Amino acid sequence: MTVATEGTLTFFERESWPSHERPYELLFKPPSSDFPVCNYSVTQVPNVPIHDLRPLKGKLSLDREGFMIADINTSMGYEDYFDQEKLKATYMPEIKLFLKEKLGVRAAYIHECVIRQSDGKAGHSGSFGQPIPNVHTDYTHDYALELIEQLTGDKKKAETIKKSRIQMLKSSIWKPLRGPLRSWPLALCDLQSLDREDVVTFDEVHATAVLESQQVVYNPSQKWYYLPNQEPNELIVFKSMDTEVRGEVAHGSFYDPKCPKDEPPRESIEMRILVVY
Repeated sequence: MTVATEGTLTFFERESWPSHERPYELLFKPPSSDFPVCNYSVTQVPNVPIHDLRPLKGKLSLDREGFMIADINTSMGYEDYFDQEKLKATYMPEIKLFLKEKLGVRAAYIHECVIRQSDGKAGHSGSFGQPIPNVHTDYTHDYALELIEQLTGDKKKAETIKKSRIQMLKSSIWKPLRGPLRSWPLALCDLQSLDREDVVTFDEVHATAVLESQQVVYNPSQKWYYLPNQEPNELIVFKSMDTEVRGEVAHGSFYDPKCPKDEPPRESIEMRILVVY
């Protein structure tokens, strides 16, 4: 397949943390100024070939590549995404219906909904997440299972769900708020080309909890894709966990050298959803 562009991706550096420690990152102010915020290093890999997903639209599989592209008709306008009530009353039910109709899931539990802006000030004032360049897969298998009781609010129901096929659709519905998107698009690694030995579990240390996550070490055998000029009605759906088949899709944002100099900042919305079949 023809390479659509080349980009610089940021990866975990193998064995860059002390051998007697587990890799970690603090997500709160450290207890003292000499306490390291993280104990590992990352490395930027330039000129990574990134292929065009468009020719594969309609041919991709969550079970094979780990991701897919789908179109959605939503009643949400641009301004509506910044209204929490409209997100809950309109967009979230639309996404749940989409997942049931498109994937055949029995239930969908939304864990998080995040808006990202590449300069932190485009469109609206306020604090929004930045695009994440570090290649990662997010939820570990164990952490996703721990979330079930939290998301259902029912221990008995959670135990029943654990007997079913479960997927964690990280950023399950990832799309731009404006299009076509050219600034800091999302790169995804074909699950078939990702070596398990290159996936590293580390701890996200919050002030009140420690959460397991996963980052990725670079390997030339990895095959990367992105969706050029993605429009707001085009969704990228991908997994980070699956109880029946492999599910950890590596992904990260990158600067596309083909992006015009005067391109508006990226604005995107993503959801992290646990689905039950």
